[in-house]
Amino acid sequence: MKKKAVPVVVVLIAILAIAFVIRIEKNSKTPMERFLETSQMTTQPEEYIPAKIVDYDGGLQYEFLSYDLVDGKDIETQTKYKAEFFADGKVPPSDYVVKKVDYDAMARDYPKFDEYRESNCEKGMTYEEYEAFMREHEAEYSSEVHVKTKYFFIRCRITYLGGYVNERNEKSLGAFDFIVMNGNKRVGENYPNCYFDHPQNTEGDREYYFYYQFEKVGDSIECVLGGRLIDENDHFSEATAYYVGFFPLSYEEYEKVNPAIDSKFVALKDMPREQEV
Repeated sequence: MKKKAVPVVVVLIAILAIAFVIRIEKNSKTPMERFLETSQMTTQPEEYIPAKIVDYDGGLQYEFLSYDLVDGKDIETQTKYKAEFFADGKVPPSDYVVKKVDYDAMARDYPKFDEYRESNCEKGMTYEEYEAFMREHEAEYSSEVHVKTKYFFIRCRITYLGGYVNERNEKSLGAFDFIVMNGNKRVGENYPNCYFDHPQNTEGDREYYFYYQFEKVGDSIECVLGGRLIDENDHFSEATAYYVGFFPLSYEEYEKVNPAIDSKFVALKDMPREQEV
């Protein structure tokens, strides 16, 4: 009787072993699941490599490194962008005001001005008469309007490639365009016009604030350039994309440019956002 019990014990042990393996397998991930999980944990984000874009006159190479967007209502409370680097020497007001002239009302009240405007300055009055007319009547048709604003700040690495310089041996760094798009429609644009954190010309004519003197070909500077976007027609709410780059100089070519596919433009969504300080 004892000899016949041995096979029964072996069978019971085998059954228990199989049941244990099945239970483990049910509670464990498949080899593919484990591979994917390991890959996701160890894969690092791809490093951002900025495109190298040469400006329209071929003298400067721009690498757009990062960006920041600040709503106008927050510009006075933010602390990242210092007053000393704004071209006016102060942080812009949150409640930005622009002067608007109601040219349509002027045209309705003064037919000669309407004719002058509609004829592209060829009929109705001479240029001298137009200047005198504006000096006399512009103020009564003008008003101050509070408009929505947005400020862009682009960190760039700019390399001097040679070519034209001004009489002070300087080149303008604020020549690129910042574009706001709604689908295929441009709803806003400007260029760096208010912020530069490496200024060399802080006295005298503001025109030279964005000019920089390079010592020799191949010299580079890493800097932040910023500009103000004015939204008179509530276009910011329609914005679907932002781009930075260079338009061609000719008007005909300018009209044809689509920043989404043009190699002279970079989408902000493809750039890292400037880190908080």
